[in-house]
Amino acid sequence: MRPLSKPADASDGVSAISLIRVLGDKQAEPYQARIMLSLRQAIRRGRSGAVLAPTGSGKSLMAAAAAEDAFDLGKPILILHPDSSLLRQNYAQLQAIPSLRKARVAFFVAKTEVIGNDPMLRNSLNADVIMATNMSLVNKLDDEDFLRGLDEFGRRGGIALIDEGHKAAAEQLSKILQRIAWAGGSGIVLTATPFRTDGQDPLDPFGASIEHDLIDVATYDEVLASGRTVRTRFDIATGEFERHLGADAVRLIETAFLALLAESKSVDQASQQAFSRFFKPDASEGDRAIAELIVAALVRIWDARAATAVLAMIHCDSVEFAKALSGALAAQRMPQEHSRAGEHPRVAFVVAGEIRIWRNGRETGLSSDDAPGRKIKRDDLLNTARAGEFDILVNVNALGVGTDVPQIDLNILACQERSIGPVKQISGRGERSHKATRKTHQVFVDVGNSILRIFNDIDAMRRNDPERCRRQVRGLAAPIREQFEAWFDKDPTLRDQIEERQRQIWLRLGESDREHYEDPLDPSMSWGEEDTLPLPKPFALGMMAAGMRRYDSETKKFSSRLALFCDLYQSGIYGAEAVQDLPRWLVATHDEKTGAQQAFLCSTLDVARKYAAFVGIRYDGEYEQSLPSDKQRRFLASLQKEKPQAQPWLVPFADAMSATQIACGIDLLKDRAVLLVALLAAGATRLIERATGAHGLQPKLRSIILDRPNQITPQRRDLLAAYCRLRQRLGEISPLWFDRKVAPFSITTYDPSVLPEIRNVVSATGFGFFVIEDPDKEEALKPRLAEGLMNASIVAVGPKGPTEAWIRQKAGFTRHDDAARAREHGFRLALEDLCDAGKISRQSTIAITLNRLEYVEVASAKPGRELTRAMADVVKDLMIVLGQDGQMPIEGAQVEAIRTAIANNIPEWAVEFQVAKLCARYAQQTVPNQKKILKSLERAATFKKNRDAFLRARQQASTGDRKVASR
Repeated sequence: MRPLSKPADASDGVSAISLIRVLGDKQAEPYQARIMLSLRQAIRRGRSGAVLAPTGSGKSLMAAAAAEDAFDLGKPILILHPDSSLLRQNYAQLQAIPSLRKARVAFFVAKTEVIGNDPMLRNSLNADVIMATNMSLVNKLDDEDFLRGLDEFGRRGGIALIDEGHKAAAEQLSKILQRIAWAGGSGIVLTATPFRTDGQDPLDPFGASIEHDLIDVATYDEVLASGRTVRTRFDIATGEFERHLGADAVRLIETAFLALLAESKSVDQASQQAFSRFFKPDASEGDRAIAELIVAALVRIWDARAATAVLAMIHCDSVEFAKALSGALAAQRMPQEHSRAGEHPRVAFVVAGEIRIWRNGRETGLSSDDAPGRKIKRDDLLNTARAGEFDILVNVNALGVGTDVPQIDLNILACQERSIGPVKQISGRGERSHKATRKTHQVFVDVGNSILRIFNDIDAMRRNDPERCRRQVRGLAAPIREQFEAWFDKDPTLRDQIEERQRQIWLRLGESDREHYEDPLDPSMSWGEEDTLPLPKPFALGMMAAGMRRYDSETKKFSSRLALFCDLYQSGIYGAEAVQDLPRWLVATHDEKTGAQQAFLCSTLDVARKYAAFVGIRYDGEYEQSLPSDKQRRFLASLQKEKPQAQPWLVPFADAMSATQIACGIDLLKDRAVLLVALLAAGATRLIERATGAHGLQPKLRSIILDRPNQITPQRRDLLAAYCRLRQRLGEISPLWFDRKVAPFSITTYDPSVLPEIRNVVSATGFGFFVIEDPDKEEALKPRLAEGLMNASIVAVGPKGPTEAWIRQKAGFTRHDDAARAREHGFRLALEDLCDAGKISRQSTIAITLNRLEYVEVASAKPGRELTRAMADVVKDLMIVLGQDGQMPIEGAQVEAIRTAIANNIPEWAVEFQVAKLCARYAQQTVPNQKKILKSLERAATFKKNRDAFLRARQQASTGDRKVASR
């Protein structure tokens, strides 16, 4: 029966539900008929685009309909497949369509492959329908006749239909598709998972993209409603798997996986090696012991679920692992609840080049009577599995896309975390319905955190929070994200399982962190007796204050000392999920006379009081018992109203009951709350110092760089989050000082696999979380990174604290040892000796004054020549350091300044340099260059010192002569 009469010519108003499409002995589902209509229209118009349809939705039938329509419209069609098994499956669909029996069919497959029973036309593009595997075409790229055939195929309006299109973006195949496109052909992709870890798009050669050129979409719900697929019941067994392994083995496996991930930058590549290292023939005795634990754990996980399973499929990450697991499973007994209780499971082990089978605890051939060793074909094995002859299929990347064994109802992902595409394809092996077994759902068991990561990514996009998910998911087309949402939503237990798994991770990581983050009291510290400790009074939400006055006989004035106590939980600086062993109290102190400010993290309020007493804030009985005046009350009320933007954080203000309490409130809020902001800033700096293990950081920190972010413990992560919240609060209390435009701040990592819980560090703060995964961008950011490290506005932190060597390498510094740091410190000291002010700060610029002869000599400097005058020579060297390639001629602000001085014949001119940039560029120099520059600096500093001494002596002598003459 022909399809709907000329469906491409049907009006756009035709309802998809009313469409009927019959292909051979099969009638298309309503959603299939709708997609087939859309495909015919695309073929007729020569439009390139994608059809997105879940696994099990019948893409083979859609491909057959596209072939029938292309033949009817007089256009050749090339159908591309990732492997010959899927090609055979699609060809079987074509053979069932009567109208295609007149079509001329050609094949591009391996020489050993025989498709169908009729004589095969091989390696020809001069046909109506061309069936090909991707690699068979790639192998023809050196054949000029083949390339000319591609051109002719494109000129005839040919269509390249790419089945499982997510596997078709390799560079060599793209050259073939591009040749077809340039000749006038079009491309259509059929896929359930249109994403690749390399970010390539198979439609790119046709000037289209999967995301923006959708031909049609089959939703998860409409395919499920048709009865072609069943829902998935998720079983997150990672915790169960880890309990079988033990804590030490888990840490070793996870550390190895994260190291591979950092090296390869690909979740799937890291996953393929995560377990395999323990199964290598040359593995150590310790690794072999872990391999045995992995196999035993998976056997127990299968055994706990096998009673109700018809057919289990287990997906391993290496051949050695799969062999070991298959042998161990074959030696087991079926559970008592199973229909074959007490018997050995029938196991098949399948990889690309090898198939092995176990029955009754021993290895056999395809049938129980065959001896092992005879080569078994993949299709024969699958037919045997469909006939119900197996209990377990153990797979290593061989039973993926296109594998149709609908009896599979137990799917075990036995590997470390995998990315979104492979996981969905693996799940699809068990989602096909099977009426004979009355299958209602599949159980999808995950032992490696894959579902946890994907669920969190999709959930972040559902909440319109793209910064909390990985780039691959941020780039998904909306219809695909909706399919994942529907996939997850069909299991009402999943969210609870995710939360429980997340809690297990936090507990395990938290227990592994033995570091104490509070500032410990030293017994040698003096804080006096209990009755001399300050008594903090309520100030605002989660905050208390204490203070004292002292009289300075020298200045004849009173000055104050003040302490601000912050309960990090009650004030909301810690999130609700923060681990309970973090220090709860933050105390910041201020001495009005000296201007000194300090901050401490304390486990209890009592310890915080002792720190305040240690820095000199003691209980003042007379001051405490004095009552505040009405004038003070009115003044404090007016100060409270001056900060409307700070009201959410500074209320409820407590009614002051003593002179001490009201004086503290006034001191904190007067002068635009400068003291409150300064103390909170000091406290924030202390938080970040304890989180990173670094010291001497700037209050206006610009960025925190995370090294190996997925291994950072919950304690460090929660301290980072607390810093972000407090920093955000500072911006709201004092916008002029901590405004994001004035003091920008972000958290950054170079690891694209960073987990959602790490991204949540900046949650609800407005700060950015950035992942640098582009090598060009990483290179472009080196100068800013280097300057930030030099002026302490950027700090790096890893699982164990500061990672100075790693971040110095990222910044392009040549060496990371003590000698290198000594040279950098010597360079800064030498700059101080040279500059006019005699002292420099991290953010400052320095000025080096030259007379006219010196700056003219700088202007006339030649490459490779040392200048005569020491000051001129060192300025020239510093200008070269700031240059792009460290060579002359040089350009920049200093050059323009010297040209201005020459033009105006100025006797002396101060050449200015930015200290941070100079120090950063110096650290990026090679060691010989660093030594040469340091030698030049020391020579100029000696000259300047002698010249200054000479000028002072001459000035003193001149002054003495004038005094003598005046007498």
